[in-house]
Order: sequence, then C-alpha cells, then structure tokens
Amino acid sequence: MRTVTFICASLIGTAPAFAQVRVEVVAPPPPRVQVVAPPPPRVYAPAPRVEVSAPAPTITFGAPPPLVAVAPGVEVVQDNDQEIFFSGGFYWHCAPNGVWYRTRSYRGGWVMAPRGGVPVAVMRMPRGQYRHYRGGPGWHEQRHEDRAIRHEERREEHREHKAEQHEQRWENHHGRRGR
Repeated sequence: MRTVTFICASLIGTAPAFAQVRVEVVAPPPPRVQVVAPPPPRVYAPAPRVEVSAPAPTITFGAPPPLVAVAPGVEVVQDNDQEIFFSGGFYWHCAPNGVWYRTRSYRGGWVMAPRGGVPVAVMRMPRGQYRHYRGGPGWHEQRHEDRAIRHEERREEHREHKAEQHEQRWENHHGRRGR
C-alpha cells in the first residue's frame, strides 16, 4: 500500500492542478473633485461727483430798468415778463427750478448766487405776484379787474364759437333752407 500511496502522491504532484482563483480588489471610488472659484474681487471706485447746474438767465436791459419799491429794501423791475428784484446793489432772479441768480449790471452777467447770499427780504417775496408789476396804490385791484375783463371776453368768445358750431351742425343735418 505504500506503493499505491506513493503513486497517487506522484500522480498528484505531476498532474496539472485545476483551481479557480478569483481575486477581487475593492478600491474606494475616486475622490470627487470640486472646483471652487474665489469670489470676484471687489472694486471700489469713488462715486462720481454730480453737479447740477442750470443755465444762467439771459435777461438784459438796454438802460437801467424802472424799479418799484415792494418791501423795505426790495424793489422790483416794473412791468417785466420776469420777476427781477433789486436789493443790496444786486438784481436778483429766481429760476423756475428754485436756483437764485444775481448780477450788479442791468446789462446781464448773471451768476448763480452763493448759498445763503440771497437777502432774506428777497427770498420772502411771494413768487409770481410781481411779473408785469406796475406798482402804485390800487394796482392789485386793477390787475384783478383786468383779469376779470379778459376772462369774460374769453367766455363770450367761447359762447360765440359754440353757437357757430351748433348752427353748422343744424345746417349739416337739416340741409340749407332755400334749396
């Protein structure tokens, strides 16, 4: 029996061995790459300086304009389209946007008045009341009477216009008589 064992052992040693070997390598998943961009750089620029300027008035007179006193130390150019005050040696004008201008000459040369440079008495003058101002006692009453007359004239013109329109419509609708 020794022989059989030996033969079996020799056959086993010389015979090809069949074995199935399965090797599995488990590796972790590849690392996740995440690209994070830095925030954009902050750019600081000074705010632009905005200057608002209105064109200076172009009001001029060929000769010194007639002035009418309207308050202590304040006069206004008589019967003018614009309100021009005179006080402290300057002509003063307030533009529609509220900017004050001044000049020493009736010939023009208007410049923007410095802040706080407008006399208080001039600033307190009610706007709009001194356009075409003639001055003198009873001037306001005459001005209101003139306005009332102009208003009544416009109303009469309107009535006449409406009557003409009515007559024209009647003729268009009914035809002209005497055809």
